Amino acid sequence: MMRLFGMECKKTARSILYWVLVLALLAVSLFQYEPVVESELGRTGDSNSVFYIASNGDYADERSSIPDEATERDMMIGATKRLINNYRSNRYEYYPFGYVKEKTMSEEKQEMILQYLMELTGLSEQTLKGTANEAADGTDGGNIGDVPISGGGAFILEPGKGGTNENGQFVAEPEDWQYVPGGGAFSESSHAGSDFEMQVSFDRFKEIMKQVSKMIGRNSYFSWTMLQLYYFGNDMEDAPISEQQHREFYEGDRVTGAFARYYCDRISLVALLLPAFVMVDLMLRDKRRRMQGLTYPRTISSAKLICTRYAAAVGMTMLPILILPVRSLFVLMQYCGSAGVQADALAFVKYTLAWILPTVLLVMAISLLVTVLFQNYTAILLSGLIWLTGRPAVDKLAGGNYSLSDLIIRHNTLKGYGRMTENIQILVLNRIAVSLAALALVGLAVLVYSIKRKGGLTFGRQKFAHHHRFKLTAEHEADSFTGNSAPAGDTTNLRNI
Repeated sequence: MMRLFGMECKKTARSILYWVLVLALLAVSLFQYEPVVESELGRTGDSNSVFYIASNGDYADERSSIPDEATERDMMIGATKRLINNYRSNRYEYYPFGYVKEKTMSEEKQEMILQYLMELTGLSEQTLKGTANEAADGTDGGNIGDVPISGGGAFILEPGKGGTNENGQFVAEPEDWQYVPGGGAFSESSHAGSDFEMQVSFDRFKEIMKQVSKMIGRNSYFSWTMLQLYYFGNDMEDAPISEQQHREFYEGDRVTGAFARYYCDRISLVALLLPAFVMVDLMLRDKRRRMQGLTYPRTISSAKLICTRYAAAVGMTMLPILILPVRSLFVLMQYCGSAGVQADALAFVKYTLAWILPTVLLVMAISLLVTVLFQNYTAILLSGLIWLTGRPAVDKLAGGNYSLSDLIIRHNTLKGYGRMTENIQILVLNRIAVSLAALALVGLAVLVYSIKRKGGLTFGRQKFAHHHRFKLTAEHEADSFTGNSAPAGDTTNLRNI
């Protein structure tokens, strides 16, 4: 059994699609996960960082998730300022597939957004475009100024930066902005030209944001779901740490747990798609090498054959997922040692096996069954549909909002341990249900494979000469199962299957 398992692992490792999966995981780890670790460790003295420890025990107040008038005003001012700067640069963020993308608007849509901005702010077209030398009130009309962010602070345009393009629009590159921390949420800008009063009601503001979001695309920053995530008090905002968040990070997560959870969130979309490709490639290798006549009439049981191949594919898929965060684990453990904090050394293993493994099991089980049944690449198309429809809604990005139908678990923040534990029961049930569904599908794949070995369930050209006699030795059987050639001159009669 172990020899067979080792052979299947080698076959998986020789697959090009397997290394595509590894490279995708590596890219996500290097560009989406590890920079967050480095960033947080680089600002341990920042009150917005999860590492922050207040010397006097004075942490930020807890923010309520129930909006009041002040919160609604903050949302209107903050979102409108962001829309102004998006309009000027003609770059709008949205999340069509869970990852951020930028969109450039046509002139017609830019004009529509300009009209909405004029209605929201009461400012002139020249001021909004940043082309006016001086606004009517004597202030600098070209500087709508700072872009406040959730939790206080702002991105401030450095003096002398930015310029006007050929269309007369003010353009500022990302490097032209400097982050300046602030103590209160959405501090008003100190630049005179950045001050304006909202000219519409909150209901009208939501209507305008809805229309703007439709123009930008699915899950844009200005969609109601995203505005709620950014402004209505949740753990995704870059806000000063509260005492509860501090305790959850150091006592509940024990530092490494928060990063392990975030790591799983980052790779979850890869785990929902690419393992299917590995499974399909492995199952169709015999067909590509025209070895089906040798692999079907086996003395080895269908259950042993299918389960071994499935276990090998799952094991090889999980291997890089477990290895990639090792470096960051050592860095975090080193920090905890220097800070005198007790860390959870097994956090990455526990979260990866609990959050990612069930998803990998299910995706590969579906691909296994479909490929065994049809002997073609139908499972690839199916996996794409599952990836498009199986991703949780944006409102689950902050974590804690689970359901039994979730194929992957999202928790796109280093905070929120308490919210996760409050809903741990449904989370556990979800992972168990996904795992059991995967095992049931594997059992069904074994049954289908067994029937097909006996000549049943044939489709079109899937008719195998099960009535032929094959002369093979036991060594030839093992070699043919792994796709190798049989030794010449060493044969024996096998029974008809």
